[in-house]
Amino acid sequence: MVMKKLINDPENIVKELMKGLVKAHIDVLELIDDDTIVRRKKKEKGKVQIVFGQGAGHEPAFNGMVGFGMHDVEIPGGIFSCSGGDRIYEGIKIAWEDSGHTPVVLLIANHEGDVINGNIALDMAHDDGIDVEPVLLYDDIASAPKGDEENRRGMAAMTFAFKISGALAEEGKSRDEIIEKTKSIVSASRTLAVALNPCTHPATGQLLFTLGEDELVIGPGVHGEAGPEGPIKMTTADAVMDIVAGRVITDGDFKSGDDALVLINGSGATTLMEMFILYNRLEEILKSKNIKPYKPLIADIITTQEMAGFSLSMAKADAEVKRLWDAPVNTPYFKVFGD
Repeated sequence: MVMKKLINDPENIVKELMKGLVKAHIDVLELIDDDTIVRRKKKEKGKVQIVFGQGAGHEPAFNGMVGFGMHDVEIPGGIFSCSGGDRIYEGIKIAWEDSGHTPVVLLIANHEGDVINGNIALDMAHDDGIDVEPVLLYDDIASAPKGDEENRRGMAAMTFAFKISGALAEEGKSRDEIIEKTKSIVSASRTLAVALNPCTHPATGQLLFTLGEDELVIGPGVHGEAGPEGPIKMTTADAVMDIVAGRVITDGDFKSGDDALVLINGSGATTLMEMFILYNRLEEILKSKNIKPYKPLIADIITTQEMAGFSLSMAKADAEVKRLWDAPVNTPYFKVFGD
């Protein structure tokens, strides 16, 4: 398959992407040294800073989540590759200095490179006297079995952690409280993805994996990693959602009467038509089990280029989680302005 993408020099994809994003959202974002995105309107002094570093290629995540109520600083890496530890350290330092030396929370997606580089950045920051602590984000039930949750990959349910941590920081909560409640939503989060077609790496034109024309795969990763199971024959939206929702509900121990945050996340090439058909079936499944979705989100949030497919993310939601999910946020691609 020949790659068709509207790009220029593959070496400049990330820089040109960042410049275009910031120019389009100049009221919300600011670009520092051509490689770090920060919120233009800073938090009040004394409020905890939220920092995240991840690979590009997942737009609108993760640069599109910088702003009021979410991230203060985002350090993009290359396409599907984490930022280097030294660059993440520089992002932490920017947050620390912008806030007048307020504590920083570094969110780390649970992928090998992200963890390695995040730990390098933490060591450098601690050596420099910066008060920063991490929270590891994980939710992909396909990547490790139940009981081994902390070895699962970070997937679309990271959105829940971004929203909860950002809302708490905006309210002026302490760093320890933000970490505690963010870890709580992470431990409650579950995601399972489906791919119908693979994506190409925009810098190389190479397919990330292959599928037959009449096949789909359950459990692919956010970087285009093939699922741990072999492909199955293409089937209906309802049949796919029956499989995915059943596994997510079982793994997350969702019970009758539970409220749940729900995200159907498009992988990049999936239409809203398809996602709403999927949600129609999901709502029927949840209703039959007396599980109540709270203000579900159906959108492309964390994509994998032109991969066709979706993921289902759910997390149990008590009154506090629902309040924080509703809290105001103003980023380029995640906005809540209240009732």
